[in-house]
Amino acid sequence: MRPSQPKMSRSRSIASIQVLPVGQSGFGRGNDTELLTLNADLEPSRPLPLAETGETSAKAWITVVGAFLFLFPSYGLMQSIGTIQSHLELNQLSSYSSRDVGWIAGTFTSLAMFLGIQIGPMFDAYGPRVLGPIGCIIYIPTFFVLAECRVYWHFMLVLGVWGGTGAAILSMVGVGIVGKWFVRRRGLAMGIALCGSSLGGVVLPLTLRSLLPSLGWAWAMRSLAFLLAAVMVAGAACLQQSMPVVEAASENRRRKRVALNFMALTSGTFTFVTIGLFALEFAAFGVFSLLPTYATAANFPSDTGFGLVAVANAMSTAGRLLPGLAGDHFGHFNILLAMILVTAIFTGAILVPFGSSSLGALYAFSALWGFGSGSFISLTPVCMGKTCESEDYGRYFGTMYFFVSFSLLIASPLGGEMLQNFGTRALACLYMSVVVAGGIAFLLARQLLYGKRGLGIREKI
Repeated sequence: MRPSQPKMSRSRSIASIQVLPVGQSGFGRGNDTELLTLNADLEPSRPLPLAETGETSAKAWITVVGAFLFLFPSYGLMQSIGTIQSHLELNQLSSYSSRDVGWIAGTFTSLAMFLGIQIGPMFDAYGPRVLGPIGCIIYIPTFFVLAECRVYWHFMLVLGVWGGTGAAILSMVGVGIVGKWFVRRRGLAMGIALCGSSLGGVVLPLTLRSLLPSLGWAWAMRSLAFLLAAVMVAGAACLQQSMPVVEAASENRRRKRVALNFMALTSGTFTFVTIGLFALEFAAFGVFSLLPTYATAANFPSDTGFGLVAVANAMSTAGRLLPGLAGDHFGHFNILLAMILVTAIFTGAILVPFGSSSLGALYAFSALWGFGSGSFISLTPVCMGKTCESEDYGRYFGTMYFFVSFSLLIASPLGGEMLQNFGTRALACLYMSVVVAGGIAFLLARQLLYGKRGLGIREKI
């Protein structure tokens, strides 16, 4: 017979109300209640970092700096992978189609998300001090070995598989630690951390634009490896234990926490958030990976892509910060839906009619897309956090990106195939339609979380 459950601590009760208001999700009387009960059974209550140290403590914000530095090389390269893809198409892999080269970029980005299904629970169990150094050890050699690659399978194995594995660990640690420390200010903290990916998305393509012509492929990759190593070592030094020190968990409890668990899908809110992010990530990473190829197909200069990607990532810094801050005050779902609507409108108004004929219009689209897609990446983890308890954030985040990773796998090769066969305008229409579909899914998730009739426009959700 199982012993009676200990009473839930006051700090955990507060966190449960803030993160997942049972009864407001649309499933509060059914599956979500059972899910909360199951989590309570598996994991004894623990005080959240908010109750232990406060979200304004120096230790909490030092972890944000560490997350910023970990997302610089991981998400930063994901958002500038198109510059490497374009270079390979014009040089080492010139005999392959855009679709074929796109599978390398797709494998890299999809593995970086796909492996989160296991890395997320491992992060919940062992924290950043274990996984952070492991990610650095895997990721740094990627670029030294990449310098020696010559044929297609070399690039697929080194950049796609090995690099994607390292990026998965780094990105999970970077995003997961913010979810552990912050509840009330999670939108702002997540936005600041994700600015690291924006900075990486600006610095990396501009660095390659300078190094590739002067040093060549091999030394450009080695120089990039030294730069990223310095950033990651500094990030690892900033990361602290993401939860207060508690008694050591039993081996049985650790095993339960690491085990794969898809029970999150019993929540309708979580399911629609995952569907919406599937669509938004397909469009976001598709655009970032194909912008240089798109510019070349439109007969713009071959180095135009470096500038387009840098502009988009520079503007995504504001897109991560400002909507995240606004979401803390007006509701994260509300701000995300507004950003999706605006992004769909300017995609249809600028990229579809003018993207292939006017370089100025293409730069304008890149800037606006960077701002809009930046909000997708910073707000969706916060919206997802409303479907779970803070201590389970890593597990839910990993489960969500397990499914989203499949959209990243096909985004670049599918977009490249459409670009070659149907042209630039058809590709622009595809991305606009996918953004609209993602918005519909997030609207449904918001309604389930609201749990009442009507849209509840004035509600902070």
